[in-house]
Amino acid sequence: MKIKKLLCVLVAVVAAATLMCTAVSAVDPYTTYNYDAWWNAVPSQAGYEVIDTADSTRIGLSQLADPESEFFISENEPTTMSDMKDFFFADNGDIYICDTGNNRIIKTDINFNLLACYKYFPGSTSKHTVTDEEGNTVEVDADELKAPYGIFVDHDGEMYIADRDNQRIVRCVEETKTSARILTEYYRPESALYDTQSFYCTKVVVDSAKNVYVICPAVNKGAIMFSEAGSFLGFYGANRVEVTATVIRNRIWRKIASDSQLASIERATPVEYANFDIDDEGFIYTVTEVANTTTDAVKKLNPAGYNILERTADNDSFGDQVSITYNGTTYATRLTDISISDDHFINILDYTSGRVFQYDERCNQLLICGFDQEEQRGGFNNPNAIETYDDKIYVLDGRNCDITVFGLTEFGRYVHEAIALHNEGLYEEAYDIWQEVLKRDGGYYMALIGTAKALYNQDDYKGAIKYSKLSFDADEYDRAFEANRQETLRNNFTLYVIIILIIIVILVIIKILKKKGKIPQKLIATGVGKIAEGGKKIISNIVASTKKGGKK
Repeated sequence: MKIKKLLCVLVAVVAAATLMCTAVSAVDPYTTYNYDAWWNAVPSQAGYEVIDTADSTRIGLSQLADPESEFFISENEPTTMSDMKDFFFADNGDIYICDTGNNRIIKTDINFNLLACYKYFPGSTSKHTVTDEEGNTVEVDADELKAPYGIFVDHDGEMYIADRDNQRIVRCVEETKTSARILTEYYRPESALYDTQSFYCTKVVVDSAKNVYVICPAVNKGAIMFSEAGSFLGFYGANRVEVTATVIRNRIWRKIASDSQLASIERATPVEYANFDIDDEGFIYTVTEVANTTTDAVKKLNPAGYNILERTADNDSFGDQVSITYNGTTYATRLTDISISDDHFINILDYTSGRVFQYDERCNQLLICGFDQEEQRGGFNNPNAIETYDDKIYVLDGRNCDITVFGLTEFGRYVHEAIALHNEGLYEEAYDIWQEVLKRDGGYYMALIGTAKALYNQDDYKGAIKYSKLSFDADEYDRAFEANRQETLRNNFTLYVIIILIIIVILVIIKILKKKGKIPQKLIATGVGKIAEGGKKIISNIVASTKKGGKK
């Protein structure tokens, strides 16, 4: 009987351990990290976890080839998505997916139930001619898409599609479950300012005035801007030229070079945008994909096209701070897409690592999620686009042809709640929440800074000094140190005055007695002399401390 009982206990222990391992695996499916004050990667809690994945089967694309379905197109219609390039969330949560390889737009609800598949686009004014990649002029049939690369849906439910290989932007509305009627087409601008022969547009956004902004990889003057009616308005928010040693050398050389030499000098040109997004206030955020680019890698543009991105972080770069090596191959960050959430968090997708880097509106890094290995849940093979809706992050994988949904963990919720209060200046209100963050990650950088500010506002200057040291925040340390010094002097002012007066009286008495010869020289040289010297030092230290700043 004892042996049977022992076996039962062992089986129960093994089963419990298995369940615990399973639970841990489900919560934290990939290695998570963050950056410390020195921008070194350190292990951290997962702020997001995978909660859902949607592919062609989940969406129900088999209905497209089912004659009895309301979504039926033809029996030969592909029932799987191919080479997806972009997607977009409408205000009501409906999802529009660029099924690029199949030249169509898939529409689903927030739960990935199929709502429509736009295959046909009637209403084009006429056929149009374009210049292909070999320089040949060809006539294009305009009632179908050819490689749609980008999509945007405005507040009126009108779709704007970057119809790349047709070299046009299509503005349209739903006509049936399988077609959308074209309202306006935006073609290559007929302007001397637009000196590029092609119009291979890849991304599009629209502001509240229905001005249309377009990205073309061959255009480095900024986004191409159209009016609602289709008039070319110019270029918007071009990147600056990144200052390198080569650029400086060429700029100096141009001042002294001959005409023939000038022709051989490579011109410094700005890098074109990779992607952009627009927030609920009408500001356009842009991201530049070129590896290791720090100049204008991420921008927040006002209506005039000027960068107004606020930066409180010391580091100018986004994504991984150094190149990473995996399985013998070194990768550098390529920022391929950006999404601004409703609470104004900046979410940037790194094509190389498959990670999402999240920042607050002041560019303080908050959370990192995702991974580049498709065999891991939450990993990607070809991450092309990112969107946010409510408190979730959605990542589209063009090769796996699926959409992965990330939801906040408890740790992530605490971070979001605390940073929202912190950025509003409610440091004391954020204190308890930052403590919950530190319980889960004792080295979380923003929690250390937030705790220091909260303690300072609570007049706990010693505590503020402690956490400022831990976060290596020199400015906050100086502020707390000075306040602590002033408080110490204020609280002990009477005591300091009494001590100083006593020392002065003693020194005066000693001086008088010394002149009268009533104190032996030996005693002065030893005991009393040392007391006098000590008194002088105390006074000088007190005076110096009142003048000394809080610099570390």
